[in-house]
Amino acid sequence: MPHIPLSVSNVANLFVKMRRHRSKAKSHHIESTSGDSPQTHPSLEGAASAEKIPLEKNETFVCRDGVDTTKLLRAVRGALLEKAQTFGGNVLVDERWSCTICGPRHRSDGTFRVYIHYSANAARSAKRDPQRPVALDKARGVPGLMTILNRLD
Repeated sequence: MPHIPLSVSNVANLFVKMRRHRSKAKSHHIESTSGDSPQTHPSLEGAASAEKIPLEKNETFVCRDGVDTTKLLRAVRGALLEKAQTFGGNVLVDERWSCTICGPRHRSDGTFRVYIHYSANAARSAKRDPQRPVALDKARGVPGLMTILNRLD
């Protein structure tokens, strides 16, 4: 290994390289969101009770070989709907989600970390819950056959 003298210019160059490396690493994140404002499924518009209970869930998934964001969002929404049922709600309204996928660029095992934040209001309705997240067309993932290695609450 060559010996590089420790001078001010060499240290400065090292900091510049580190800064470039950090900005490249952040650009490797894939972010998607349902939008700026909460959304309700069209079938539930005006059909939900006025009394609503705000709910929120943050989950982290460790996946390999790809990321199917749609499936992960369905899983988190399903857990939120179960939580709503403990409060007497049977539908979710005013839904909003965000998803950040951190790629395997700096992981030797090739795994992805997926961070999902999902918020909604629990309500009662005579209509059935649609059982699917809002704005799924905005979900971005990583092609491949996803394997979920771990799910952290």
